[in-house]
Amino acid sequence: MIRYTLAAWLFVAVVALVIIGEMMTHFPRWLVGVIAWIACALLWPRLSRTQVKIVLALVAFGIAGVAWGMASGKTGLIQRALAQNIPLVGMLIAVSFLQLISTTRGAGGKQPDTGRYALLRTLVGVHLFGAVINFSAVAIFADRLAVRARLTLEQAMGLSQAFIIGALWSPFYGAMAVALTAAPGASITRLMGIGIPLTVIALLLTWLTLSSRRFGRARDFVGYPVHFEALWVPAVLALGVLIVHEIKPAWSVLAIIAALAPLVTTVTLLAREGNRAVASLHRLITVRLPEMGGEMSLFLAAGALSAGMAGMIAALDLGVPFARFGGIEASIVMVVITLLAWVGFHPVIMVSVVGPWLAPLDPDPNLLAMTFLMTWGVGLTGCPMSNTMLAMQGRYQAPFRELLRENRAFSFKMMLLCVAALNIYARVAAH
Repeated sequence: MIRYTLAAWLFVAVVALVIIGEMMTHFPRWLVGVIAWIACALLWPRLSRTQVKIVLALVAFGIAGVAWGMASGKTGLIQRALAQNIPLVGMLIAVSFLQLISTTRGAGGKQPDTGRYALLRTLVGVHLFGAVINFSAVAIFADRLAVRARLTLEQAMGLSQAFIIGALWSPFYGAMAVALTAAPGASITRLMGIGIPLTVIALLLTWLTLSSRRFGRARDFVGYPVHFEALWVPAVLALGVLIVHEIKPAWSVLAIIAALAPLVTTVTLLAREGNRAVASLHRLITVRLPEMGGEMSLFLAAGALSAGMAGMIAALDLGVPFARFGGIEASIVMVVITLLAWVGFHPVIMVSVVGPWLAPLDPDPNLLAMTFLMTWGVGLTGCPMSNTMLAMQGRYQAPFRELLRENRAFSFKMMLLCVAALNIYARVAAH
């Protein structure tokens, strides 16, 4: 339909304006927010009933908070509601272009491997590809593994845990974008330096669990035949982000990714496909981007909620529950948001609420961002409303109750590890 095509090109405009806005001072980001909302409005008929209810609820609470704050004399709330998550939205749209090049092509004709080694290759593969192309990597792996049957519990556990835990470190996840937005001044290199070791431990935990006697030592696990030479794309992008951020530290990481992802995709496609590259790009824009309407609407609505919370806090003059924000306080926030994720509250919603509330404490931005990354990477593995878990149930018919139970056991173990990491970091940073 024409309306969906128009929405797709408006999303492309959002990416371009996010990049331009980073290079210009006093750029009206709220105007980009208006464009993004128009695109989402055009895609509204494609949203599921659940998505519609969530978005409407978030926007309603956001508008109420903004109105309350404005009545109390707080200014700039409307602009904040429109602009809050625009860099995040632009980054996520840009990252979707990577699907065209960051694939496991060449694996299709190879017979799937089985056993513990196949399990490990599958975990590492879906994690590294997912770190760049997000849920598309899970879909690629799961579609292949579920060709002749439903996903087994072991396969669903491995794919979901290995993918979601990437939120602890990957600059291409929405989690990192939300954390950097909610904790201005955080260092992406420091966050990655802390998140990567935790991720390695998490992957080993999943591998050892599925290789245990309880799961038959993974003898019957059917894995994905990963070709790791294809990992040059994640490596080039991650290195490029770090280099550009080092050269231009004033530029936000989100804008850097928004620029590099389409650029690397276009150059690679031209080298690989020649004149056919234009058709591939056009197909992705007109077919894939309209599918992102629900996801983009959620993030825009969360931005409105964040502005509303800021207005409400200003109107009520609410005090924060802590006198300071150290390791213990960060642990409490992380545990509470993680447990709320278990009952269905997505971390993006809770971060939008908690971020403005904790701002008066002037917290260490790295500690705060780390806390939010952990709630995402650890909490979503046990969240029944996360996109990954819903796909495991609806698209791949995985045994959902058992999967949720096993993933929450994984989430609990990682939560304890993250509590220790937060307190160690807070103690070291204080000296």
